[in-house]
Amino acid sequence: MGQTVEIPVDLYNKWLRAGEALEDWRDTFEDFLIVNNPGLLRRLRKARQEHLSGKTRSWEEFKRDSAISRQRAR
Repeated sequence: MGQTVEIPVDLYNKWLRAGEALEDWRDTFEDFLIVNNPGLLRRLRKARQEHLSGKTRSWEEFKRDSAISRQRAR
């Protein structure tokens, strides 16, 4: 039995267009969040600088800090 699945070209093209539309939506939504939430932009810039300088955190620490941030936002 082969490892290939054949699909019609028009179905494949629809799949590609849907993927492009989803990527466009995600980029637009990210832009919206950044523009409308200056605190998020500051945190993103800080995280990027920390990442570039080699500072990383454990997953547990990240989850704990994210939970605290969500509680403060309410």
